[in-house]
Amino acid sequence: MNVTLIGIDLAKSVFQVCAVNQAGKAVFNRQVRRQRLMELLARYPEAIIAMEACSGSNYWGRELQQRGFEVRLIPPQHVKPFVKGNKNDRNDAFAITEAARRPQLRFVQPRSLEQTDLIQLHRVLDRKIGQRTALINQLRGLLTEYGVVVTRGKERLWSALPDILEQADNGLTVAARDLLAGMQADWAHLDHRIQQLQRQVRG
Repeated sequence: MNVTLIGIDLAKSVFQVCAVNQAGKAVFNRQVRRQRLMELLARYPEAIIAMEACSGSNYWGRELQQRGFEVRLIPPQHVKPFVKGNKNDRNDAFAITEAARRPQLRFVQPRSLEQTDLIQLHRVLDRKIGQRTALINQLRGLLTEYGVVVTRGKERLWSALPDILEQADNGLTVAARDLLAGMQADWAHLDHRIQQLQRQVRG
């Protein structure tokens, strides 16, 4: 039986690989270690390779396209309806082949390295901005515990911090001032990193 389509359930080190023929019948469905995957797929150069669009799929998609394979990345929500029986790696790999055989299904192209770079930049930038927001909220909460309230807006808080730290009679203890000074330094570091990332995003 000729293998026409191979579905791969990706993992960190051991992948589940399901190969089917033209009729969609499984020729094999077995585990393959990461370092042996390309060796196995090289035996079926005419087969279409299908994977869920998930972490790692863009890397494998690019690698396989460079080797001449047709690659189909499938959004996970389109694979789920084809999982039969209990959810496990074998059933997931077969479900990927079932989804990939549907002509009306819209597939995703593997991202280029440039696209991947930009997406990762945005993700790191979003995380840093989230960290800064959490830090600012924590700062405000800390100040409130000592009866110090600053008008809303991160710029106003940033401008007010030096005076708050210097003011001797605002109720802040020495320990609180040390803590605030460290948080102010963390904020400055985050601002600097965010500005670097924003420059990279703008190119």
